Amino acid sequence: MVNDEISVLELSELLEKDPNTALVDVREQEEFDEVNLGGHLIPLSEFEARWSEVPKDKPVYIYCRSGRRSRTALEYLKKQGYTNGMNVTGGILAWLNEVNPNGR
Repeated sequence: MVNDEISVLELSELLEKDPNTALVDVREQEEFDEVNLGGHLIPLSEFEARWSEVPKDKPVYIYCRSGRRSRTALEYLKKQGYTNGMNVTGGILAWLNEVNPNGR
Protein backbone atom coordinates (compact mmCIF):
# COMPACT_ATOMS: atom_id res chain seq x y z
CA MET A 1 0.00 0.00 0.00
CA VAL A 2 1.21 3.47 -0.84
CA ASN A 3 1.83 5.58 2.26
CA ASP A 4 -0.66 8.28 1.20
CA GLU A 5 -3.57 5.90 0.73
CA ILE A 6 -6.09 4.43 3.12
CA SER A 7 -8.57 1.63 2.55
CA VAL A 8 -12.27 2.14 3.13
CA LEU A 9 -12.12 -0.38 5.97
CA GLU A 10 -9.38 1.62 7.69
CA LEU A 11 -11.36 4.83 7.13
CA SER A 12 -14.47 3.21 8.58
CA GLU A 13 -12.52 2.35 11.75
CA LEU A 14 -11.23 5.93 11.99
CA LEU A 15 -14.75 7.34 11.63
CA GLU A 16 -15.97 5.02 14.41
CA LYS A 17 -13.33 6.47 16.75
CA ASP A 18 -13.66 10.08 15.59
CA PRO A 19 -16.79 11.09 13.67
CA ASN A 20 -15.25 14.55 13.15
CA THR A 21 -12.48 13.13 10.95
CA ALA A 22 -11.82 15.54 8.06
CA LEU A 23 -13.31 14.16 4.84
CA VAL A 24 -13.21 15.90 1.46
CA ASP A 25 -15.47 14.63 -1.32
CA VAL A 26 -14.30 15.67 -4.81
CA ARG A 27 -17.27 14.25 -6.73
CA GLU A 28 -19.87 16.48 -8.38
CA GLN A 29 -22.95 17.74 -6.50
CA GLU A 30 -25.34 15.24 -8.11
CA GLU A 31 -23.11 12.32 -7.08
CA PHE A 32 -22.87 13.74 -3.56
CA ASP A 33 -26.66 14.04 -3.38
CA GLU A 34 -27.09 10.34 -4.22
CA VAL A 35 -24.78 9.01 -1.49
CA ASN A 36 -22.17 10.66 0.70
CA LEU A 37 -20.12 10.08 3.81
CA GLY A 38 -20.72 13.54 5.21
CA GLY A 39 -17.50 14.95 3.77
CA HIS A 40 -16.94 18.56 2.74
CA LEU A 41 -17.87 18.77 -0.94
CA ILE A 42 -15.27 20.38 -3.19
CA PRO A 43 -15.89 19.01 -6.70
CA LEU A 44 -12.69 18.35 -8.63
CA SER A 45 -14.01 20.74 -11.29
CA GLU A 46 -13.77 23.53 -8.66
CA PHE A 47 -10.76 22.21 -6.76
CA GLU A 48 -8.11 24.62 -8.03
CA ALA A 49 -10.28 27.56 -6.94
CA ARG A 50 -11.30 26.06 -3.58
CA TRP A 51 -8.34 23.94 -2.39
CA SER A 52 -7.66 26.37 0.46
CA GLU A 53 -10.84 25.05 2.16
CA VAL A 54 -8.95 21.85 2.94
CA PRO A 55 -7.57 21.88 6.51
CA LYS A 56 -3.78 21.80 6.86
CA ASP A 57 -3.66 21.13 10.58
CA LYS A 58 -5.02 17.57 10.72
CA PRO A 59 -5.20 14.45 8.55
CA VAL A 60 -7.59 14.81 5.61
CA TYR A 61 -9.13 11.88 3.77
CA ILE A 62 -10.06 12.63 0.16
CA TYR A 63 -12.47 10.46 -1.79
CA CYS A 64 -14.48 10.31 -4.99
CA ARG A 65 -16.37 7.58 -6.83
CA SER A 66 -13.45 5.22 -7.49
CA GLY A 67 -10.25 6.89 -6.25
CA ARG A 68 -9.03 8.52 -9.47
CA ARG A 69 -10.31 12.08 -8.97
CA SER A 70 -9.29 12.05 -5.33
CA ARG A 71 -5.76 11.00 -6.36
CA THR A 72 -5.68 14.02 -8.73
CA ALA A 73 -6.88 16.32 -5.92
CA LEU A 74 -4.30 14.90 -3.51
CA GLU A 75 -1.47 15.45 -6.00
CA TYR A 76 -2.65 19.06 -6.43
CA LEU A 77 -2.63 19.58 -2.65
CA LYS A 78 0.91 18.20 -2.44
CA LYS A 79 2.00 20.84 -4.95
CA GLN A 80 0.49 23.45 -2.60
CA GLY A 81 2.62 22.15 0.27
CA TYR A 82 0.10 19.86 1.97
CA THR A 83 1.54 16.80 3.66
CA ASN A 84 -1.56 15.66 5.57
CA GLY A 85 -3.72 14.24 2.76
CA MET A 86 -4.71 10.64 2.21
CA ASN A 87 -6.44 9.15 -0.81
CA VAL A 88 -9.32 6.77 -0.02
CA THR A 89 -8.60 3.77 -2.23
CA GLY A 90 -11.61 2.72 -4.28
CA GLY A 91 -13.75 5.67 -3.18
CA ILE A 92 -17.51 5.44 -2.69
CA LEU A 93 -17.74 2.28 -4.82
CA ALA A 94 -15.41 0.45 -2.43
CA TRP A 95 -17.25 1.93 0.58
CA LEU A 96 -20.57 0.61 -0.70
CA ASN A 97 -19.08 -2.81 -1.51
CA GLU A 98 -16.93 -3.33 1.57
CA VAL A 99 -18.29 -1.19 4.40
CA ASN A 100 -21.93 -0.41 3.86
CA PRO A 101 -23.70 -2.28 1.06
CA ASN A 102 -26.99 -0.63 2.11
CA GLY A 103 -25.69 2.88 1.38
CA ARG A 104 -25.22 5.77 3.77
